[in-house]
Amino acid sequence: MLGTFKGLVQFNNRLEKRWSIIDVSRAPVVIQAGWHIIEFTVENVINHTPRLVVDTADAGRFDRYLEGFHTGSNRMLVHLPEGHLSAYSESMTISRLARVSAIEGRARIGLICLRYLYDFPRPRVLLTMIGMIFQKPAELSTNILQFYLSKTGYLSHLEGYQWWHAWAPLIRWWYRKFKILVVIESEAQRGSLRRLMFPPETIALNTISSKEMAQLLRTHDYVFYLNKSEQFRQTSLLLFKRAILRAKAKRGQLPAMVYCDHDFESSDQDESPTRQPVFKPSPSLAYLYCFDYVQFACGFAAHQIEAQHIEQIVDQAERYYFALDLFADTNKILHVDEVLIKSSRTSDLVTPPPNQPNSPWNDINWVRRDNYNALVAKPKLETQPSVDLIIPTRDGLNVLKPCIDSILQRTDYANFHIYIVDNGSEKPETLAFFNSVTQDPRVEVVEYPGEFNYSAINNFAAERGQGDYIALVNNDIEVIEADWLRQMMAWAMQPTVGIVGAKLLFGNGLVQHAGVTVGMGNAAGHIHRLEPRASTGYQYRCAATQNMMAVTAACLITPRDVFEQIGGLDSDVFKVAYNDIDYCLKVEKSGLDIIWTPEAVLYHHESVSRGDDMSDKHIARYFRELAAFQKRWKSKGFVDKYYNKHLRVGDEGVYPQMPGNQTDRLIEIV
Repeated sequence: MLGTFKGLVQFNNRLEKRWSIIDVSRAPVVIQAGWHIIEFTVENVINHTPRLVVDTADAGRFDRYLEGFHTGSNRMLVHLPEGHLSAYSESMTISRLARVSAIEGRARIGLICLRYLYDFPRPRVLLTMIGMIFQKPAELSTNILQFYLSKTGYLSHLEGYQWWHAWAPLIRWWYRKFKILVVIESEAQRGSLRRLMFPPETIALNTISSKEMAQLLRTHDYVFYLNKSEQFRQTSLLLFKRAILRAKAKRGQLPAMVYCDHDFESSDQDESPTRQPVFKPSPSLAYLYCFDYVQFACGFAAHQIEAQHIEQIVDQAERYYFALDLFADTNKILHVDEVLIKSSRTSDLVTPPPNQPNSPWNDINWVRRDNYNALVAKPKLETQPSVDLIIPTRDGLNVLKPCIDSILQRTDYANFHIYIVDNGSEKPETLAFFNSVTQDPRVEVVEYPGEFNYSAINNFAAERGQGDYIALVNNDIEVIEADWLRQMMAWAMQPTVGIVGAKLLFGNGLVQHAGVTVGMGNAAGHIHRLEPRASTGYQYRCAATQNMMAVTAACLITPRDVFEQIGGLDSDVFKVAYNDIDYCLKVEKSGLDIIWTPEAVLYHHESVSRGDDMSDKHIARYFRELAAFQKRWKSKGFVDKYYNKHLRVGDEGVYPQMPGNQTDRLIEIV
């Protein structure tokens, strides 16, 4: 199947020469009815769907919404009516618009359908595609664009349980032995809680005596606190009970704490509710130290609460510090990835400041930064173990020299050694640079002739090195701040950490890498790509140290003993692509943490030397490695535990799978 895809992509590269290119820079932009290819870039995360506006030949107006777009470069097949292109969304930059023949248009639809069926081999999908054969081009174009959109809202699973309303008494009887106490702020909340399809066993005001509270805590399994602005949904407590009991059966103990996703819901009398959902990752202690992502949507095992200190769950700051204590063992924390609590607040709660300067990690301070917190390496680490920086290259002096020079001149962590692995450089200026730079005792050039095999090259250099830690660094990395290696090593030295990744920027300052989400695009993708450097991102995730399932090997550090135990990078299966993600997943599977820190910031001039995976030269190898990765890690439909199933996986920006609710601004073509 992937061989077919490879052939089709190569055939596409030849067909491009026959396209009828349309100049969109000035009016009139004449559009002939038919199939068109549009290539465009969306440089930032947007909350609307970009569109083309065509003034049709019959004096009408046609809006072609480019549904299924993603942040970055896009190529889409669309059907446009006869007329003039009069405007397009300001959020997009059109690089090419071309008309293709009807035969090519239909052939491309077949390719899209074939690929979607390969990704999602279900009878319903096949039947839908058969029905599309009989659709008119305009309708067909719309349906094709919607293929990879989320088909359901984030509340659909939760609302599905309401069909069991008639069976609610029996279900409540089944879960009768698991008792939930809900502490409320106002007596006015009691009525709505009692009217729930699955109400709590007991409701108590937060003003009751310590003696009464102690008695209630002894007779209940779990306790939740609801501010007067928060509400459970009809089936929330059923889903909480089910998830908690399943976790207890699996882990052998009751989770000490449970938290869920939540949303902010506001409405006018004349309008339907406006919802702003907050989707959360699985437990990450580092992330919680930086940002209170749990907030009010949580409950606690009753035995964890002291009756005389009910403020532990009532007061936001006390609840935050209490959660941090419990998160010290994330195996005792449970995340339910459904929106079980809604709030009428207008925004997130502010993360409480540190209540002490020290963090649980050696050499890492806990500091305040604006309205959030940060985990920052101490100015002087207790120890400085040796680290080998492995940098493969083949010529590419225009990026290699700034890379090496910036490391040597701007790095405040002293105990490192650079191994430049030369994979067949030939240019005299490159060889002259090798002779010059090796005068510095911190730099060594080792030869690795033959084909470019990124995994084998790094494994070869790692075997030659002697450092306690191994840093994989691309030759197109450039140091910005002197503390980059110190920030990464402070985490790499933690006994529970197996890999540390950095925040990487394009040369224009936009984010290139802020962690990797497995399952994105049915493989893996960078999140917050093309966000501004100073952006905090979705739920502060572009600015907070946190756990990830994977990071890029463009700049990562791993302990040598972990690298050797795992067996290094897989040089047989993943010669160029996905070797870093494969390595990360093996390390994560072993039980070690993968940490991404935004405190280490570097430039990454992405894949300058490697080349384009979609070129004729590399495409066969790329599809082979993609297939191997999907088979080994079952990445199709994979839900990354440090992402969320309700966040988009077709876009390297991070935002919920729900329609955009902002109105776009148009650029008129004059």
